[in-house]
Amino acid sequence: MANKLIFRKYVEAREQVEVSQRSKEFYGEDDSLEKRQLSALKEIFDYIKNDETWAGQERSRKKVIIFIKNHCSYEKTKNELRAKSRNSVEASMSYLSKKLEAKIGTSTIDLILAHKVDEAMIQFRAGTGKLNPADYLIDGLLDLLPKSNKRHVTLEECEKEIKFLLTLTKSNLEEHSCLYNKDNLSYLLYVLTSTDSVVADERKVLYQLLKGDFRKGEDGRSLDINSQITKAFEE
Repeated sequence: MANKLIFRKYVEAREQVEVSQRSKEFYGEDDSLEKRQLSALKEIFDYIKNDETWAGQERSRKKVIIFIKNHCSYEKTKNELRAKSRNSVEASMSYLSKKLEAKIGTSTIDLILAHKVDEAMIQFRAGTGKLNPADYLIDGLLDLLPKSNKRHVTLEECEKEIKFLLTLTKSNLEEHSCLYNKDNLSYLLYVLTSTDSVVADERKVLYQLLKGDFRKGEDGRSLDINSQITKAFEE
């Protein structure tokens, strides 16, 4: 049996949540979950409707909007688009469904229906680029890390690596920079970025430290930061 189109999953999910919300409103029950679910589904629809990249062409995106508004009826969509055949509409929607799934995630709508709205939207925003680790980690860090790879491990098994990443977040850097003398930091940036020959020697030392030229001792063992600075000053 063929997989259900992501567009149909969206339409059915919206209808299911709307029915649940109307029922709760009728009986005076709390419908805050349904409101969150509908808000999440609307964000997904807004992406389908307005994002110019996922479908490749604006014409394809408009076809999808018509398909969704026709409650995923191939026949009604064929007639509205004046397509040559139903098969051509089916083929087009199947292709575009796979393209959209690659962006928003195959299980995002399922998570919304499973009451995991926060998890669903983080997944959606990560897939569409609205959430990006580069927004939180210091610039250039991702280029130094291994490529992403799915492994069957738990977060608990990655505790050491999580701590490593947390030390390299922009927020952590901002918090710790407040602990140091701003005038001194400003001077160091001047040394690093200026062409003032008066600080040429200092500039050389700083760049050697930043490049890691003093990371190893004479015996080849790694030096801690304090030892690296001492070694740089001695030379």
